[in-house]
Amino acid sequence: MASNKLAKKLKINRISAVWIIPIITLIIGIWMVYTHFADQGIGITLLANDANGITAGKTVIKSRNVDVGIIESVTLSKDYQQVILKGQIYQNMAPLLKNDSIFWVVKPQIGREGVSGLGTLLSGVYIELIPGNEDNHFDDKPFALSDNPPLAGPNAQGIRINLNSRQSDVIPRGAPVMFRGFTVGNVETSDFDIKDRQMKYQLFIPKPYDVLVTDNVRFWKEGGINFSLSPRGANLEIPSLEVLLSGGISFDVPTGSKFGPPAQPLSTYQLYEDKNAIQDSQYTNYHEFLLFFTDSISGLEAGAPVEYRGIRLGTVSEVPFYTPDMLKSLSVLSYNIPVLIRIEPGRLTQVSKEPIDLTSLLIKEQQVGLRASLKSINFLTGSLYIDLDFYSEVKDDKIDSAKKEFGYDTIATISTGLSQIQLKLIQTLDNFNQLPLNKTVSEFNQSLTQIKQLVNSLNKMTSSKEMQNLPQDIKKTLASINATLEGLQPGSKFNNQLNTDLKKFESLMDQLTPLLNTLNDKSNALIFAAPIKPDPQPKAKGN
Repeated sequence: MASNKLAKKLKINRISAVWIIPIITLIIGIWMVYTHFADQGIGITLLANDANGITAGKTVIKSRNVDVGIIESVTLSKDYQQVILKGQIYQNMAPLLKNDSIFWVVKPQIGREGVSGLGTLLSGVYIELIPGNEDNHFDDKPFALSDNPPLAGPNAQGIRINLNSRQSDVIPRGAPVMFRGFTVGNVETSDFDIKDRQMKYQLFIPKPYDVLVTDNVRFWKEGGINFSLSPRGANLEIPSLEVLLSGGISFDVPTGSKFGPPAQPLSTYQLYEDKNAIQDSQYTNYHEFLLFFTDSISGLEAGAPVEYRGIRLGTVSEVPFYTPDMLKSLSVLSYNIPVLIRIEPGRLTQVSKEPIDLTSLLIKEQQVGLRASLKSINFLTGSLYIDLDFYSEVKDDKIDSAKKEFGYDTIATISTGLSQIQLKLIQTLDNFNQLPLNKTVSEFNQSLTQIKQLVNSLNKMTSSKEMQNLPQDIKKTLASINATLEGLQPGSKFNNQLNTDLKKFESLMDQLTPLLNTLNDKSNALIFAAPIKPDPQPKAKGN
Protein backbone atom coordinates (compact mmCIF):
# COMPACT_ATOMS: atom_id res chain seq x y z
CA MET A 1 0.00 0.00 0.00
CA ALA A 2 1.38 3.31 -1.06
CA SER A 3 2.27 5.81 1.64
CA ASN A 4 0.61 9.30 1.70
CA LYS A 5 3.02 12.28 1.53
CA LEU A 6 2.19 15.98 2.25
CA ALA A 7 3.04 18.58 -0.39
CA LYS A 8 5.51 21.29 0.66
CA LYS A 9 4.71 24.98 0.12
CA LEU A 10 7.60 27.05 -1.23
CA LYS A 11 7.56 30.88 -0.83
CA ILE A 12 8.56 32.70 -4.04
CA ASN A 13 10.42 36.05 -3.34
CA ARG A 14 10.56 37.42 -6.90
CA ILE A 15 8.00 39.33 -9.08
CA SER A 16 6.15 37.38 -11.56
CA ALA A 17 6.84 38.07 -15.20
CA VAL A 18 3.14 38.79 -15.60
CA TRP A 19 3.55 42.25 -13.92
CA ILE A 20 6.37 43.46 -16.12
CA ILE A 21 4.12 44.75 -18.90
CA PRO A 22 1.74 46.74 -16.58
CA ILE A 23 4.66 48.33 -14.76
CA ILE A 24 6.31 49.41 -17.98
CA THR A 25 2.99 50.81 -19.19
CA LEU A 26 2.56 52.81 -15.96
CA ILE A 27 6.05 54.27 -16.21
CA ILE A 28 5.47 55.31 -19.80
CA GLY A 29 2.15 56.93 -18.84
CA ILE A 30 3.71 58.90 -15.98
CA TRP A 31 6.48 60.05 -18.31
CA MET A 32 3.97 61.17 -20.91
CA VAL A 33 1.97 63.12 -18.32
CA TYR A 34 5.11 64.76 -17.01
CA THR A 35 6.30 65.61 -20.49
CA HIS A 36 2.89 67.05 -21.36
CA PHE A 37 2.77 69.38 -18.38
CA ALA A 38 6.46 70.23 -18.69
CA ASP A 39 5.97 71.29 -22.30
CA GLN A 40 2.94 73.38 -21.44
CA GLY A 41 4.98 75.91 -19.51
CA ILE A 42 3.49 78.57 -17.23
CA GLY A 43 -0.12 79.68 -17.45
CA ILE A 44 -0.92 83.42 -17.70
CA THR A 45 -4.10 85.49 -17.72
CA LEU A 46 -4.53 88.60 -19.86
CA LEU A 47 -7.35 91.15 -19.48
CA ALA A 48 -8.44 93.11 -22.58
CA ASN A 49 -11.25 95.40 -23.67
CA ASP A 50 -11.95 93.28 -26.75
CA ALA A 51 -10.55 90.25 -28.57
CA ASN A 52 -10.40 91.75 -32.05
CA GLY A 53 -8.23 89.45 -34.23
CA ILE A 54 -7.32 87.08 -31.37
CA THR A 55 -8.15 83.38 -31.87
CA ALA A 56 -7.72 80.62 -29.27
CA GLY A 57 -5.10 78.07 -30.27
CA LYS A 58 -3.76 80.26 -33.11
CA THR A 59 -2.71 83.63 -31.71
CA VAL A 60 0.89 83.34 -30.55
CA ILE A 61 2.83 85.31 -27.95
CA LYS A 62 6.17 86.67 -29.15
CA SER A 63 9.15 88.48 -27.72
CA ARG A 64 11.59 90.09 -30.15
CA ASN A 65 9.80 88.24 -32.95
CA VAL A 66 10.39 84.80 -31.32
CA ASP A 67 7.46 82.59 -30.28
CA VAL A 68 7.38 82.28 -26.49
CA GLY A 69 3.80 81.12 -25.89
CA ILE A 70 0.27 80.77 -27.21
CA ILE A 71 -3.30 81.83 -26.35
CA GLU A 72 -5.41 78.80 -25.38
CA SER A 73 -8.84 80.26 -24.58
CA VAL A 74 -10.83 83.47 -25.04
CA THR A 75 -13.83 84.11 -22.78
CA LEU A 76 -15.84 86.95 -21.25
CA SER A 77 -15.60 87.91 -17.60
CA LYS A 78 -18.52 87.20 -15.24
CA ASP A 79 -19.73 90.81 -15.48
CA TYR A 80 -19.28 90.79 -19.30
CA GLN A 81 -17.17 93.95 -19.10
CA GLN A 82 -13.82 92.45 -20.06
CA VAL A 83 -12.27 89.72 -22.19
CA ILE A 84 -10.23 87.07 -20.35
CA LEU A 85 -7.43 85.47 -22.35
CA LYS A 86 -5.82 82.30 -21.00
CA GLY A 87 -2.40 81.44 -22.38
CA GLN A 88 0.80 79.48 -21.84
CA ILE A 89 4.39 80.67 -21.77
CA TYR A 90 6.82 77.93 -22.79
CA GLN A 91 8.84 76.50 -19.93
CA ASN A 92 12.19 77.59 -21.31
CA MET A 93 10.81 81.16 -21.66
CA ALA A 94 9.57 81.37 -18.07
CA PRO A 95 12.29 83.89 -16.99
CA LEU A 96 10.59 86.49 -19.21
CA LEU A 97 7.62 86.64 -16.84
CA LYS A 98 7.78 89.25 -14.10
CA ASN A 99 5.08 91.20 -12.33
CA ASP A 100 5.91 94.29 -14.41
CA SER A 101 6.07 92.50 -17.78
CA ILE A 102 4.11 94.28 -20.52
CA PHE A 103 1.80 92.71 -23.13
CA TRP A 104 0.22 94.45 -26.11
CA VAL A 105 -1.49 93.50 -29.37
CA VAL A 106 0.52 93.99 -32.56
CA LYS A 107 -1.72 94.88 -35.50
CA PRO A 108 -1.61 97.27 -38.49
CA GLN A 109 -1.90 100.88 -37.35
CA ILE A 110 -0.84 104.38 -38.28
CA GLY A 111 0.72 106.42 -35.48
CA ARG A 112 3.07 109.28 -34.81
CA GLU A 113 6.05 107.14 -35.83
CA GLY A 114 4.42 106.08 -39.10
CA VAL A 115 2.84 102.81 -40.28
CA SER A 116 3.55 99.68 -38.21
CA GLY A 117 2.41 96.05 -37.99
CA LEU A 118 1.99 95.54 -41.74
CA GLY A 119 3.33 91.97 -41.42
CA THR A 120 0.21 90.95 -39.50
CA LEU A 121 -1.96 91.49 -42.60
CA LEU A 122 -0.96 87.98 -43.72
CA SER A 123 0.01 86.21 -40.49
CA GLY A 124 -2.70 87.67 -38.27
CA VAL A 125 -2.29 89.67 -35.09
CA TYR A 126 -0.05 88.45 -32.31
CA ILE A 127 0.77 89.51 -28.76
CA GLU A 128 4.15 91.05 -27.97
CA LEU A 129 5.82 90.53 -24.58
CA ILE A 130 8.41 92.84 -23.01
CA PRO A 131 10.25 91.17 -20.10
CA GLY A 132 9.99 92.80 -16.72
CA ASN A 133 12.66 93.95 -14.33
CA GLU A 134 15.01 91.19 -13.20
CA ASP A 135 14.53 92.20 -9.57
CA ASN A 136 10.81 91.37 -9.68
CA HIS A 137 9.16 87.96 -9.63
CA PHE A 138 5.97 86.46 -11.03
CA ASP A 139 3.13 85.65 -8.62
CA ASP A 140 0.50 84.55 -11.15
CA LYS A 141 -1.32 87.90 -11.30
CA PRO A 142 -3.38 88.93 -14.37
CA PHE A 143 -1.76 91.26 -16.89
CA ALA A 144 -3.45 94.14 -18.75
CA LEU A 145 -3.35 93.71 -22.53
CA SER A 146 -2.77 97.09 -24.19
CA ASP A 147 -3.69 98.15 -27.71
CA ASN A 148 -0.57 100.30 -28.08
CA PRO A 149 3.13 99.54 -27.57
CA PRO A 150 4.78 101.10 -24.50
CA LEU A 151 6.91 104.17 -25.01
CA ALA A 152 9.48 102.85 -22.54
CA GLY A 153 10.02 99.36 -21.25
CA PRO A 154 10.11 98.36 -17.56
CA ASN A 155 13.91 98.11 -17.69
CA ALA A 156 14.35 101.56 -19.24
CA GLN A 157 16.33 103.87 -16.98
CA GLY A 158 15.01 107.36 -16.36
CA ILE A 159 12.36 109.14 -14.31
CA ARG A 160 8.58 109.20 -14.44
CA ILE A 161 6.72 112.40 -13.50
CA ASN A 162 3.00 113.01 -12.87
CA LEU A 163 1.24 116.15 -14.06
CA ASN A 164 -2.18 117.58 -13.13
CA SER A 165 -4.02 119.95 -15.44
CA ARG A 166 -7.42 121.68 -15.37
CA GLN A 167 -7.07 123.01 -18.91
CA SER A 168 -9.60 122.06 -21.54
CA ASP A 169 -7.09 120.99 -24.20
CA VAL A 170 -5.87 117.38 -24.05
CA ILE A 171 -2.28 116.41 -24.82
CA PRO A 172 -2.29 112.95 -26.43
CA ARG A 173 -0.22 109.95 -25.43
CA GLY A 174 3.17 109.98 -27.14
CA ALA A 175 3.43 113.78 -27.35
CA PRO A 176 6.99 115.07 -26.91
CA VAL A 177 8.36 116.46 -23.65
CA MET A 178 10.89 119.22 -24.36
CA PHE A 179 13.55 121.17 -22.52
CA ARG A 180 14.35 124.49 -24.22
CA GLY A 181 13.07 123.14 -27.54
CA PHE A 182 14.95 119.81 -27.43
CA THR A 183 12.89 116.60 -27.08
CA VAL A 184 13.95 114.68 -23.96
CA GLY A 185 10.94 112.43 -23.28
CA ASN A 186 7.32 111.56 -24.04
CA VAL A 187 3.86 111.57 -22.53
CA GLU A 188 3.23 107.95 -21.46
CA THR A 189 -0.38 108.19 -20.29
CA SER A 190 -3.15 110.76 -20.70
CA ASP A 191 -6.27 110.15 -18.61
CA PHE A 192 -9.17 112.18 -17.24
CA ASP A 193 -9.82 111.84 -13.51
CA ILE A 194 -13.60 112.04 -13.03
CA LYS A 195 -13.32 112.42 -9.27
CA ASP A 196 -10.90 115.37 -9.36
CA ARG A 197 -12.29 116.67 -12.69
CA GLN A 198 -8.86 117.21 -14.18
CA MET A 199 -6.48 115.69 -16.67
CA LYS A 200 -3.63 113.57 -15.34
CA TYR A 201 -0.52 112.82 -17.36
CA GLN A 202 2.50 110.62 -16.74
CA LEU A 203 5.77 111.58 -18.42
CA PHE A 204 8.85 109.46 -18.93
CA ILE A 205 12.23 111.14 -19.34
CA PRO A 206 15.04 108.62 -19.98
CA LYS A 207 18.65 108.92 -18.98
CA PRO A 208 20.75 111.03 -19.29
CA TYR A 209 18.05 113.74 -19.52
CA ASP A 210 16.44 112.80 -16.21
CA VAL A 211 18.94 115.04 -14.37
CA LEU A 212 17.23 118.05 -15.97
CA VAL A 213 14.13 117.45 -13.85
CA THR A 214 14.58 119.19 -10.49
CA ASP A 215 12.12 119.91 -7.70
CA ASN A 216 11.68 123.57 -8.81
CA VAL A 217 11.08 123.11 -12.53
CA ARG A 218 7.76 124.18 -14.05
CA PHE A 219 5.87 122.42 -16.85
CA TRP A 220 3.75 124.24 -19.42
CA LYS A 221 1.76 123.34 -22.50
CA GLU A 222 3.17 123.80 -25.99
CA GLY A 223 1.31 123.96 -29.28
CA GLY A 224 -0.28 126.53 -31.52
CA ILE A 225 1.09 129.77 -32.90
CA ASN A 226 1.78 132.42 -30.26
CA PHE A 227 1.60 136.07 -31.31
CA SER A 228 2.13 138.77 -28.70
CA LEU A 229 2.51 142.53 -28.65
CA SER A 230 4.65 144.27 -26.06
CA PRO A 231 6.40 147.62 -25.65
CA ARG A 232 9.39 145.97 -27.33
CA GLY A 233 7.35 145.16 -30.44
CA ALA A 234 5.63 142.13 -31.95
CA ASN A 235 6.74 138.57 -31.20
CA LEU A 236 5.70 135.54 -33.28
CA GLU A 237 6.53 132.00 -32.11
CA ILE A 238 5.84 129.02 -34.40
CA PRO A 239 6.61 125.53 -32.97
CA SER A 240 7.68 122.50 -34.97
CA LEU A 241 5.13 120.76 -37.18
CA GLU A 242 4.91 117.81 -34.76
CA VAL A 243 4.10 120.07 -31.80
CA LEU A 244 1.78 122.21 -33.91
CA LEU A 245 -0.34 119.18 -34.89
CA SER A 246 -0.48 117.24 -31.62
CA GLY A 247 0.86 119.55 -28.92
CA GLY A 248 3.57 118.92 -26.40
CA ILE A 249 4.93 119.78 -22.96
CA SER A 250 7.98 121.89 -22.08
CA PHE A 251 9.72 122.37 -18.75
CA ASP A 252 12.35 124.68 -17.31
CA VAL A 253 13.01 126.73 -14.21
CA PRO A 254 11.53 130.26 -14.08
CA THR A 255 13.76 133.03 -15.37
CA GLY A 256 16.26 134.09 -12.73
CA SER A 257 15.94 130.88 -10.72
CA LYS A 258 18.64 128.26 -10.21
CA PHE A 259 18.17 124.52 -10.60
CA GLY A 260 17.22 122.80 -7.36
CA PRO A 261 17.91 119.24 -6.17
CA PRO A 262 16.90 116.32 -8.43
CA ALA A 263 13.22 115.40 -8.45
CA GLN A 264 11.97 112.18 -6.90
CA PRO A 265 10.36 109.51 -9.14
CA LEU A 266 6.59 109.91 -9.60
CA SER A 267 6.65 113.45 -8.19
CA THR A 268 3.53 115.48 -9.02
CA TYR A 269 3.64 118.89 -10.74
CA GLN A 270 1.08 121.36 -12.06
CA LEU A 271 0.78 121.92 -15.82
CA TYR A 272 0.61 125.66 -16.66
CA GLU A 273 -1.03 127.32 -19.64
CA ASP A 274 2.12 128.84 -21.17
CA LYS A 275 5.66 129.89 -20.37
CA ASN A 276 4.61 133.30 -19.08
CA ALA A 277 2.41 131.67 -16.44
CA ILE A 278 5.34 129.86 -14.82
CA GLN A 279 6.96 133.19 -13.92
CA ASP A 280 4.05 134.18 -11.69
CA SER A 281 3.84 130.72 -10.10
CA GLN A 282 7.02 131.22 -8.05
CA TYR A 283 5.65 134.21 -6.11
CA THR A 284 3.54 132.51 -3.47
CA ASN A 285 4.18 135.20 -0.81
CA TYR A 286 2.06 138.30 -1.44
CA HIS A 287 -0.10 140.98 0.20
CA GLU A 288 -3.44 142.01 -1.27
CA PHE A 289 -4.50 145.63 -1.79
CA LEU A 290 -7.90 146.95 -2.83
CA LEU A 291 -8.02 149.78 -5.40
CA PHE A 292 -11.03 151.88 -6.40
CA PHE A 293 -10.97 153.39 -9.92
CA THR A 294 -13.23 156.07 -11.32
CA ASP A 295 -11.94 155.49 -14.87
CA SER A 296 -13.13 152.75 -17.22
CA ILE A 297 -11.38 149.42 -16.53
CA SER A 298 -12.06 148.08 -20.03
CA GLY A 299 -8.82 146.39 -21.07
CA LEU A 300 -7.67 145.54 -17.54
CA GLU A 301 -7.62 141.78 -16.94
CA ALA A 302 -6.52 139.40 -14.20
CA GLY A 303 -2.81 138.70 -14.59
CA ALA A 304 -1.94 142.22 -15.76
CA PRO A 305 1.24 143.61 -14.16
CA VAL A 306 1.44 146.13 -11.32
CA GLU A 307 4.56 148.28 -11.83
CA TYR A 308 6.46 151.17 -10.31
CA ARG A 309 8.26 153.13 -13.06
CA GLY A 310 8.83 149.94 -15.06
CA ILE A 311 9.72 147.68 -12.09
CA ARG A 312 7.12 144.99 -11.59
CA LEU A 313 5.86 144.74 -8.02
CA GLY A 314 2.79 142.53 -8.35
CA THR A 315 -0.14 141.22 -10.34
CA VAL A 316 -3.79 142.11 -10.84
CA SER A 317 -5.79 139.39 -9.08
CA GLU A 318 -9.50 140.05 -9.83
CA VAL A 319 -11.28 142.59 -12.08
CA PRO A 320 -13.73 143.73 -10.80
CA PHE A 321 -13.64 142.48 -7.22
CA TYR A 322 -16.81 142.29 -5.12
CA THR A 323 -17.37 140.43 -1.86
CA PRO A 324 -20.76 139.89 -0.20
CA ASP A 325 -19.84 142.51 2.41
CA MET A 326 -18.89 144.99 -0.30
CA LEU A 327 -22.18 144.50 -2.13
CA LYS A 328 -24.02 145.48 1.03
CA SER A 329 -22.45 148.94 1.01
CA LEU A 330 -21.48 149.30 -2.67
CA SER A 331 -23.62 148.96 -5.74
CA VAL A 332 -22.34 146.96 -8.72
CA LEU A 333 -22.92 150.15 -10.71
CA SER A 334 -21.18 152.35 -8.15
CA TYR A 335 -19.02 155.28 -9.18
CA ASN A 336 -15.86 153.56 -7.87
CA ILE A 337 -14.94 150.17 -9.37
CA PRO A 338 -12.96 147.89 -6.98
CA VAL A 339 -9.93 145.99 -8.28
CA LEU A 340 -7.91 143.50 -6.21
CA ILE A 341 -4.13 143.35 -6.72
CA ARG A 342 -1.30 141.32 -5.22
CA ILE A 343 1.95 142.97 -4.21
CA GLU A 344 4.70 140.33 -4.39
CA PRO A 345 7.89 141.27 -2.51
CA GLY A 346 9.78 138.35 -4.07
CA ARG A 347 9.95 140.24 -7.36
CA LEU A 348 12.43 142.69 -5.79
CA THR A 349 15.02 140.04 -4.94
CA GLN A 350 16.91 140.92 -8.12
CA VAL A 351 16.84 144.64 -7.24
CA SER A 352 17.69 144.48 -3.54
CA LYS A 353 19.34 141.62 -1.65
CA GLU A 354 18.03 142.93 1.64
CA PRO A 355 14.40 142.08 2.54
CA ILE A 356 11.96 144.97 2.02
CA ASP A 357 8.72 145.49 3.92
CA LEU A 358 6.94 146.49 0.74
CA THR A 359 3.46 146.51 2.30
CA SER A 360 4.31 149.07 5.00
CA LEU A 361 6.29 151.13 2.48
CA LEU A 362 3.35 151.44 0.06
CA ILE A 363 0.98 152.44 2.86
CA LYS A 364 3.41 155.06 4.19
CA GLU A 365 4.39 156.60 0.84
CA GLN A 366 0.78 157.43 -0.01
CA GLN A 367 1.09 160.37 2.39
CA VAL A 368 3.64 161.97 0.08
CA GLY A 369 1.80 161.40 -3.20
CA LEU A 370 2.07 157.72 -4.15
CA ARG A 371 -0.92 156.83 -6.30
CA ALA A 372 -2.09 154.02 -8.58
CA SER A 373 -3.31 154.73 -12.10
CA LEU A 374 -4.40 152.87 -15.22
CA LYS A 375 -2.04 152.99 -18.17
CA SER A 376 -2.02 151.33 -21.58
CA ILE A 377 0.37 148.45 -22.28
CA ASN A 378 -0.28 148.56 -26.01
CA PHE A 379 -2.44 151.04 -27.86
CA LEU A 380 -3.36 148.48 -30.55
CA THR A 381 -4.84 145.93 -28.15
CA GLY A 382 -6.18 148.37 -25.58
CA SER A 383 -4.68 146.29 -22.74
CA LEU A 384 -4.12 148.14 -19.47
CA TYR A 385 -1.85 147.73 -16.47
CA ILE A 386 -1.62 149.42 -13.07
CA ASP A 387 1.19 151.92 -12.57
CA LEU A 388 2.38 153.20 -9.17
CA ASP A 389 4.09 156.60 -9.11
CA PHE A 390 4.39 159.84 -7.15
CA TYR A 391 2.32 162.90 -8.09
CA SER A 392 3.41 166.24 -6.66
CA GLU A 393 0.02 167.88 -7.28
CA VAL A 394 -1.69 165.44 -4.88
CA LYS A 395 -2.38 167.07 -1.54
CA ASP A 396 -1.05 165.53 1.65
CA ASP A 397 -4.44 164.46 2.89
CA LYS A 398 -5.63 161.49 4.89
CA ILE A 399 -5.74 158.31 2.84
CA ASP A 400 -8.98 156.39 3.13
CA SER A 401 -8.55 152.70 3.93
CA ALA A 402 -10.94 149.79 3.45
CA LYS A 403 -9.13 147.72 6.07
CA LYS A 404 -11.82 148.14 8.70
CA GLU A 405 -14.78 147.99 6.34
CA PHE A 406 -13.72 145.28 3.89
CA GLY A 407 -10.58 143.75 5.43
CA TYR A 408 -8.12 145.03 2.80
CA ASP A 409 -5.48 147.74 2.73
CA THR A 410 -5.95 150.24 -0.07
CA ILE A 411 -3.84 152.31 -2.42
CA ALA A 412 -5.36 155.62 -3.52
CA THR A 413 -5.87 156.06 -7.27
CA ILE A 414 -5.63 158.96 -9.69
CA SER A 415 -6.70 159.54 -13.29
CA THR A 416 -3.65 159.88 -15.50
CA GLY A 417 -2.26 158.93 -18.85
CA LEU A 418 -4.66 158.85 -21.79
CA SER A 419 -7.72 159.06 -19.55
CA GLN A 420 -6.49 162.28 -17.97
CA ILE A 421 -5.56 163.81 -21.35
CA GLN A 422 -8.97 162.93 -22.75
CA LEU A 423 -10.69 164.35 -19.67
CA LYS A 424 -8.80 167.64 -19.91
CA LEU A 425 -9.44 167.88 -23.65
CA ILE A 426 -13.14 167.23 -23.15
CA GLN A 427 -13.28 169.87 -20.42
CA THR A 428 -11.53 172.33 -22.72
CA LEU A 429 -14.00 171.65 -25.52
CA ASP A 430 -16.88 171.99 -23.08
CA ASN A 431 -15.54 175.39 -22.07
CA PHE A 432 -15.37 176.39 -25.72
CA ASN A 433 -18.93 175.19 -26.24
CA GLN A 434 -20.04 177.33 -23.32
CA LEU A 435 -18.49 180.47 -24.80
CA PRO A 436 -21.12 182.97 -26.12
CA LEU A 437 -19.75 182.90 -29.65
CA ASN A 438 -22.92 184.20 -31.27
CA LYS A 439 -23.05 187.14 -28.86
CA THR A 440 -19.36 187.83 -29.43
CA VAL A 441 -19.79 187.81 -33.20
CA SER A 442 -22.83 190.10 -32.89
CA GLU A 443 -20.95 192.56 -30.70
CA PHE A 444 -18.03 192.37 -33.11
CA ASN A 445 -20.35 193.26 -36.00
CA GLN A 446 -21.66 196.22 -34.01
CA SER A 447 -18.13 197.37 -33.44
CA LEU A 448 -17.44 197.07 -37.15
CA THR A 449 -20.53 199.17 -37.88
CA GLN A 450 -19.15 201.89 -35.62
CA ILE A 451 -15.85 201.57 -37.42
CA LYS A 452 -17.65 202.06 -40.72
CA GLN A 453 -19.18 205.28 -39.42
CA LEU A 454 -15.78 206.37 -38.28
CA VAL A 455 -14.35 205.64 -41.73
CA ASN A 456 -17.05 207.77 -43.37
CA SER A 457 -16.23 210.62 -41.02
CA LEU A 458 -12.56 210.29 -41.86
CA ASN A 459 -13.35 210.32 -45.56
CA LYS A 460 -15.24 213.59 -45.19
CA MET A 461 -12.41 215.04 -43.17
CA THR A 462 -9.76 214.07 -45.67
CA SER A 463 -11.76 215.55 -48.56
CA SER A 464 -12.30 218.90 -46.83
CA LYS A 465 -10.26 221.96 -47.75
CA GLU A 466 -8.77 222.13 -44.24
CA MET A 467 -7.18 218.67 -44.65
CA GLN A 468 -5.61 219.74 -47.92
CA ASN A 469 -3.56 222.28 -46.06
CA LEU A 470 -2.20 219.68 -43.53
CA PRO A 471 1.38 218.43 -43.86
CA GLN A 472 2.00 215.51 -46.21
CA ASP A 473 2.99 213.08 -43.38
CA ILE A 474 -0.28 213.56 -41.51
CA LYS A 475 -2.18 212.91 -44.72
CA LYS A 476 -0.38 209.59 -45.27
CA THR A 477 -1.11 208.49 -41.69
CA LEU A 478 -4.79 209.25 -41.92
CA ALA A 479 -5.01 207.50 -45.30
CA SER A 480 -3.40 204.37 -43.80
CA ILE A 481 -5.85 204.33 -40.86
CA ASN A 482 -8.71 204.75 -43.28
CA ALA A 483 -7.55 201.79 -45.42
CA THR A 484 -7.18 199.56 -42.34
CA LEU A 485 -10.63 200.38 -41.02
CA GLU A 486 -12.20 199.72 -44.43
CA GLY A 487 -10.74 196.17 -44.33
CA LEU A 488 -12.49 195.46 -41.01
CA GLN A 489 -15.93 196.78 -41.77
CA PRO A 490 -18.90 194.41 -42.51
CA GLY A 491 -18.87 193.09 -46.02
CA SER A 492 -15.11 193.20 -46.29
CA LYS A 493 -13.10 190.12 -47.25
CA PHE A 494 -11.45 189.86 -43.81
CA ASN A 495 -14.77 190.16 -42.01
CA ASN A 496 -16.40 187.46 -44.12
CA GLN A 497 -13.45 185.07 -43.67
CA LEU A 498 -13.48 185.61 -39.90
CA ASN A 499 -17.17 184.76 -39.63
CA THR A 500 -16.66 181.61 -41.73
CA ASP A 501 -13.69 180.40 -39.60
CA LEU A 502 -15.61 180.92 -36.36
CA LYS A 503 -18.53 178.81 -37.65
CA LYS A 504 -16.16 176.02 -38.80
CA PHE A 505 -14.45 175.98 -35.39
CA GLU A 506 -17.78 175.70 -33.61
CA SER A 507 -18.83 172.78 -35.87
CA LEU A 508 -15.49 171.01 -35.31
CA MET A 509 -15.93 171.16 -31.53
CA ASP A 510 -19.39 169.59 -31.83
CA GLN A 511 -17.90 166.70 -33.84
CA LEU A 512 -14.89 166.10 -31.56
CA THR A 513 -16.89 165.82 -28.34
CA PRO A 514 -18.54 162.38 -29.05
CA LEU A 515 -15.23 161.05 -30.47
CA LEU A 516 -13.35 161.88 -27.29
CA ASN A 517 -16.12 160.39 -25.17
CA THR A 518 -15.77 157.13 -27.16
CA LEU A 519 -11.97 157.11 -26.71
CA ASN A 520 -12.45 157.62 -23.00
CA ASP A 521 -14.57 154.42 -22.85
CA LYS A 522 -12.31 152.40 -25.18
CA SER A 523 -8.78 153.64 -25.83
CA ASN A 524 -8.27 151.55 -28.99
CA ALA A 525 -11.55 152.53 -30.61
CA LEU A 526 -9.64 154.12 -33.51
CA ILE A 527 -8.43 150.62 -34.53
CA PHE A 528 -11.09 148.24 -33.24
CA ALA A 529 -14.77 149.07 -33.42
CA ALA A 530 -16.27 150.33 -30.19
CA PRO A 531 -19.49 148.73 -28.90
CA ILE A 532 -22.63 150.39 -30.19
CA LYS A 533 -24.46 152.24 -27.45
CA PRO A 534 -28.24 152.63 -27.49
CA ASP A 535 -29.61 156.03 -28.35
CA PRO A 536 -30.30 158.17 -25.29
CA GLN A 537 -33.94 158.18 -24.22
CA PRO A 538 -35.49 161.52 -23.25
CA LYS A 539 -36.69 161.67 -19.66
CA ALA A 540 -40.23 162.58 -18.79
CA LYS A 541 -40.84 165.90 -17.17
CA GLY A 542 -40.30 165.78 -13.43
CA ASN A 543 -38.01 162.67 -13.52
